[in-house]
This record gives sequence, structure tokens and C-alpha cells, in this order.
Amino acid sequence: MVCSVTLTTVALPLAAAADDYDTKIEQQENIIDDLKTKESQAAAKLAEIESDMLETATKIDELTAKKKALKEEITKLYSEISDLNVRIQKREVQMRNQARDVQVSGSGTSYLDVIINSESISDAISRVQGITTLVNANNDLLDQQTADKEKVEKKSKTVESQISVLETSTKELNAKQASLDTLKLEQEIAKNELEAQRTTEEKKKTEYVEQKAAAQKKLEQEQAKQAKDLEAQRKAEAEAAVKLAEAQAANPGLTKTNVVESDGTTNQSSSAPVSETPASGSGNASSIGSGKVSDAKKKAAQIALNSVGQTNPTGWGQSGECIVAVQNWLNAAGIRFTPGGPHSGYTQSGAVQVSWSDVQVGDVVQYENALSPDAWLDGVHTVLVVGVKGDQVQIVESNNPAGSGYVSTTTGWTPSPYAANFRAVVWRFPG
Repeated sequence: MVCSVTLTTVALPLAAAADDYDTKIEQQENIIDDLKTKESQAAAKLAEIESDMLETATKIDELTAKKKALKEEITKLYSEISDLNVRIQKREVQMRNQARDVQVSGSGTSYLDVIINSESISDAISRVQGITTLVNANNDLLDQQTADKEKVEKKSKTVESQISVLETSTKELNAKQASLDTLKLEQEIAKNELEAQRTTEEKKKTEYVEQKAAAQKKLEQEQAKQAKDLEAQRKAEAEAAVKLAEAQAANPGLTKTNVVESDGTTNQSSSAPVSETPASGSGNASSIGSGKVSDAKKKAAQIALNSVGQTNPTGWGQSGECIVAVQNWLNAAGIRFTPGGPHSGYTQSGAVQVSWSDVQVGDVVQYENALSPDAWLDGVHTVLVVGVKGDQVQIVESNNPAGSGYVSTTTGWTPSPYAANFRAVVWRFPG
């Protein structure tokens, strides 16, 4: 029979992958939450800038309205200044005329001359009053002229001052508005970049969620497949048990310990290894394996017998494989059997070949290809000798039928490789 060397599919890596996706999704959620916080902060800052811009625009509108009112006032002032200038010019003409009148009327002479030259008292009084009137009128015009000139100068300065203040305030507000426009643009760019980054991270999260779903689906499919394979394995074990029962019925020399029943249970009746020496008084001259067997090899045989009825996992390096099982039994008893090829594993462990006629408890029978002894080819199989009584040999083997991982025992066993170019080699380990 051939050992199964197929790899067993394990669902644990798939489950670990699903857990890994959970970690990645959680990390993405943390990144997205952080970006959302930054977006909120950017939006608040943008709203603050827009509020400041609105306030500045309102102030600019107020200044614009003031400038409009001031322009109207300036126009009015210029009109008043123009009127004042006209009046000043008219007064200057009037004052020149009055001066001529005074000269013509003899006002250049003294009041005494006027009185002396008067024809009568009434004429003197009339002349003095005329002169006085002209002088007073001239003085009044002069006072008005001076007052109007001062008023024009004062209003002109007021207009110039107001215009200067408005121009300065307008420049400052326009500069602030331009700065706010720049800040708003920069903040909008930052906010858009955060939104774009969040969209990218959310896309990654979606990909991880999809990958996790795919991994979970694959895990479920693998679990279903393993359940199906397990059911098939149980069915194969049941069929093997039936065949073993039939073989036992046909050949009383086979042992009946650790048989899998039809209901899936196992009969765990104890079984001791067959004595390594011929029974006393048997008189059987064809007895084999009469040499001395060490306690370590007896222990290995008992460990193997205790494993009968077990089902172990199969696949490369798994304990259910035939050669791995034999290695485990021998190593557990203190006999060194290191991993290797179907031939090199024995030579590396210090084992030597012996003939079948000299087989003893603790020996290992290895089916190997005569053309490629160290190759893992279809037909490789390994069994452990656990009992020798006369010419009857009892062995324990694993993974028969192939892929089952089932441990069974057979009495009355002889080597018989079923594959072409294969041979049975008996190996004896030191110790």
C-alpha cells in the first residue's frame, strides 16, 4: 500500500487572513475619523474667514456710502465756496466803487473842512453823515469779506481731511479683503484635499471589506470542503473496517484488536506485542527473529500498539503519514530515527539492513523503489514490526488505506510490495 503525500488544506490561514482584514478595516476607520475631524476644523476655519469677509465687505459698503454722501457734501461745499468767491468778488467791486464815491464827494478831506465848507449846519450834518455811512459800509464789507474768506478756507480743509480719511480706510479695507480672498482660497484648497484624501481612504476601506468578505466566503467554502472530505474519510475508514473484518473472518491469524465498527466506534481491547521468541515446545524449526530484543524496541512496539485505532492528520510531515508515524514511535522510545528519504533516512540514523528471515521486534520494513531508492514515488510505504512468534510476524502501520491516517495492526504479515520495481527492505536501528 502507498503512503499519502498529498498536502492537507488548512483553514486556519484563511481565518487569520479574515482577522487581518478586521485590523486593516479598523485602521482605515481610525484614519477616516481623523480626516473627518480635520475636515470639520477646516470647514469651521473657512466659515470664520467667510464671516470676516462678510464683515469687511459690510464695512467697505458703509465706507462707500459715506464716500458717496461725502462727495455730495463736497459738491455742496464746492458750490458754497463758489458762491462765497462770487460774493467776495462782488464786494471787492463794491468796495472799489465806494472808495471812488468817497473821493468824489471829498471824503478825503477832514470832517472839519466838510463842516467849514458847508453852506449851512444842516448841510454840514448831511455831509458828515454821508461820509460816516460810506466809511461804515466799507468797514462792514471788509469784515464780511474777511469772514467769508475764513469760512472758505475752513470748509476746504474739512473736505480735504474727510477725503484723506476715507481714502486711507478704503485702502486698508481693500487690502484686508484681498488678504481674506487669499486665505479663503487656501482654506478651500486644504478642505478639498482633505475630502479627496478621505475619499481615497474610504475606497481602501471598501476594498478591505470586500476582501474580507471574499476571504470569509473562501473560508466557508474550505470548511464545507473539509467537512465533506472528513465525511468521505469516515466512510473510507468504515469501509476499511468492513474489509478488515472480512479478512479476519477468512484468516484467523489476523488480530481483531482496535477494529472500527460499522457505527464508527472503536473496540479498544488491549493488545500486547507477540513474543519475540518462539513459544516453548513449539518445535517449529522455521521460527524467525529469535535474537535478543532491547527494552527500547519493546517499548516502541508497545507505543505503536497503543496507537492502533487512532486517526491522525495526513499530508506532508503530518503524524498520520506512515513513515512519520514510525519515526514518532521509535523516537518516543529513545531510538533515533531522523527524517530523510525512503532510503537515506535510515542510513543517516545508523540503521543497517537485515534479512527477512532474521526480522525482530523494533525492525522497520520499508517499501522503496529499486531504481530510485530515495525517491518519494507511488508505492512507498513503512511498517513497524511489533511481534514475532514462530513464523508469524505482527506489524503496526499508519495511513492504510492511503489518506485515512488510520493506525491498524496485522498478524501473519509478510512483505509484498504491490507496485512494480519496488522491494521490501528490513532496517534495524541501533539501541
